[in-house]
Amino acid sequence: MLKIFLLFKTQYLKTQMEYTVNFWMMIFSGIIMRTMLLGLVFVLFQNIPDIAGWQAGEIYLILGFLIITEGLHNLLFDGIWYIPSLVFRGELDVMLSRPVSPLYQILTHELGLQGIGNVIMGIISVGIGLSSMGWFDPFSIILCVFFVISGLIIRMSYNLITLSHAFWIHGGLMNVGFVVHSIGEFARYPLTIYPGFMRFILFFIIPAGFIGYIPARILRGDDVLLYGMALVVVTVLYFLLARAIFYRGIKRYESIGM
Repeated sequence: MLKIFLLFKTQYLKTQMEYTVNFWMMIFSGIIMRTMLLGLVFVLFQNIPDIAGWQAGEIYLILGFLIITEGLHNLLFDGIWYIPSLVFRGELDVMLSRPVSPLYQILTHELGLQGIGNVIMGIISVGIGLSSMGWFDPFSIILCVFFVISGLIIRMSYNLITLSHAFWIHGGLMNVGFVVHSIGEFARYPLTIYPGFMRFILFFIIPAGFIGYIPARILRGDDVLLYGMALVVVTVLYFLLARAIFYRGIKRYESIGM
């Protein structure tokens, strides 16, 4: 299955590389946008010592995890964003006729080139954070890899839940995915700066807080066992919930004309 996944992604990459200018513009757009974001943090901490007790290096870690997982989502699971169009154009019929899981086919569908720039800048951000905090060691790097994998699964899961609305809402809300993504962007900073209702949303409704904030707390040594268990539980539960909702939606699919 992994071989097929990589084969699909390679083919999408080849088609994108046919348009050389667009290919490089998409890559550099991700780099430029994220460079500006990291630059904002740099300027901010030139004028203030910390944000609610969080130092610049810790903010870079939170940002880095969010940026890397977004980039990997673009590269690996960008097809999730196409669920509404596949449903309402009836193009999902082709996927359902194949002897391969429709969810697997959705995940292999398309490839977001801007993800390359995001991954590069995310790795740089995490590297800056680890170095500035004195945490750049093999164990912390292994932990960061785990955090990236769990964060990617969480991001993929809540996007899949959100975009699966197309199976229930006739006509669809094509911007609902963007709204959820925008709310998740509030998790760029320590969640302690937000009121209780906002923290509840970013922990349990759109669990973006488990992508960057919780990993940063684990790295700084805050309630490691508690936060580590919570991270694993949320990752597994949201993945299972997303999968269940998607396949329940598949049962409601009525082909073109729904």
